[in-house]
Amino acid sequence: MDAAIRATGAVAPRPPAHPGDRIRGFLFTTERHTAHRTRSWAEARHARDELVWSTSGVMRVAAGDQLWTVPAHRAVWLPAGQPHAIEVSADTVLHATYFARGAAPQLPRGPVVVELLPAVRELLLLNTASPLPPATRMRLQELAIELLVPAPTAQVDLRMPETPRLRHVAEGVLADLAAADSTAAWADRVGLPARELSRAFAAETGLSVTQWRIRARVRASLVPLGSGQPVVATARTLGYASASTFIAHFRSVLGVTPAAYFAPGRDKKHHNVAT
Repeated sequence: MDAAIRATGAVAPRPPAHPGDRIRGFLFTTERHTAHRTRSWAEARHARDELVWSTSGVMRVAAGDQLWTVPAHRAVWLPAGQPHAIEVSADTVLHATYFARGAAPQLPRGPVVVELLPAVRELLLLNTASPLPPATRMRLQELAIELLVPAPTAQVDLRMPETPRLRHVAEGVLADLAAADSTAAWADRVGLPARELSRAFAAETGLSVTQWRIRARVRASLVPLGSGQPVVATARTLGYASASTFIAHFRSVLGVTPAAYFAPGRDKKHHNVAT
């Protein structure tokens, strides 16, 4: 990712040749990346299991057909070899924790959102920031791993359809979120009856084309809003003539308004909101 990486775990005398080289007898090591403006990393895959999390800002993670927008109280588990891409809002402090092989057997072999409990976050930060005796570090890491579990209320905020013509519709929506093409218009473009497109799209994504576009817009709004862009400007960029309509859509997807979502202490007040 970034040349200006600060890595900690077991201490090594030289920078690692690739992520995870510093583990050396321990269970995990963490790299830190600070983004002062909106930033993205192209798709990559790593040889070790990875937990991506942040202590500030909002990150967006794409893995396979799954797209998550992840606030600071959640993390994304990416098994070894899983292709993924990441985008973060301005002033995000992103952490990538790499694990020794088999260190977290309770986590699945597919990507999943993980509830990052405050205690786990503090353990991960303590492991990064503090010189510890080897035995103490190992106990700390064992406890942190034991407390990592998939978030039961977390939902993938967008699922991409697999059928080529339906995927063309989804990719077209993502390419121009400000557009408001009707389902009938998309059906004409891909050569399907409108009813058949509606049924098939809902069967593969769980949402109608219109609902999927709303969710895509809300997902896309989190990075600029997390970077401090005003709600009105964000709504306009996403094709809304009215900020109030955007706010209503935001609430329908995330259960709270943009102001409440980004309010200080939100991770404690709204930790059960699915994102």
